Amino acid sequence: MKAVWLGRHIRRQVEAHRWIVLAASAAFCLLALVVGGARLGARTVSRWGAFVGQNIHVIVYLADDVDRDRTQDLAELLRRVPTVAQVTAIEPASALARLTASATAFGVDGKAFDGLEPAYFPRSLEVSLAPAADLSARANDLAKRLRPVPGVVQVDAMGSGLDRLSVWVKLGRKLGAVVLAALALVSLGILVAVFLRSRTAVARRAAVLVQLGETASGIRLPASLWMAAAAAVGGGVGALALSLGWQPFVSRLERNLGIVSAPPFPSLDRAEIATGFALVLLVGLAMGYFATPLPRTQDRA
Repeated sequence: MKAVWLGRHIRRQVEAHRWIVLAASAAFCLLALVVGGARLGARTVSRWGAFVGQNIHVIVYLADDVDRDRTQDLAELLRRVPTVAQVTAIEPASALARLTASATAFGVDGKAFDGLEPAYFPRSLEVSLAPAADLSARANDLAKRLRPVPGVVQVDAMGSGLDRLSVWVKLGRKLGAVVLAALALVSLGILVAVFLRSRTAVARRAAVLVQLGETASGIRLPASLWMAAAAAVGGGVGALALSLGWQPFVSRLERNLGIVSAPPFPSLDRAEIATGFALVLLVGLAMGYFATPLPRTQDRA
């Protein structure tokens, strides 16, 4: 009987304060988006930073008279440079195969390259540098030292691409922090407004229940439950939106920024979602509990 009465009481309160419940759900949804978005955003920016660190930073094009042995000797010398992480020798046939594969990936007909032969492509060395904050400067310094080397025709330090990507990484961090801080303030402001409005709305009901001899826990329990339900709905919608929308958003953003990276994209695992859901429920219960004012002792008398 107690459970039936409690259910009816919660339903009446929700129907009477529908806008408060909707506002609470919206606030918890926004809060879930802010917290989950902050975590996913940090992982995405780290992903971009890792992409910078793993990318090809210097390409060394060799003369036609440089054979495989000399190419391997030069590659071995480059591997001894402290700032160099990896050196890969690219043969002309491999260069042509890469060009054809890249063109096909972008929808270009592969037949357009039928007339090309591996002899059109020089041997080259792809150099990846060790991760560092000044990758662009290190790439330019290494390119400057390699240009006078006999057998080297041209050196591309890939500086513009590195600088552009580094700028986007820094901008992403700053812009993400500003947006998340603004959304966090908005969500917290809505939650405070909901708390105060809910406290005013249930004050009269609490006074009547006290006169009827209801216990403090019995008075506060309904508000705690419907606020927790609103928090669960809002948090669940926020988690669902992040699960379904974050990966397509990051994929499109990376395409627009010219960042070519492979899946999987950052996502929230089940443990993180469960932990966040539990925290949202606890916050909802606490808000509902403390939003129900109890008359003072002298008022009860």
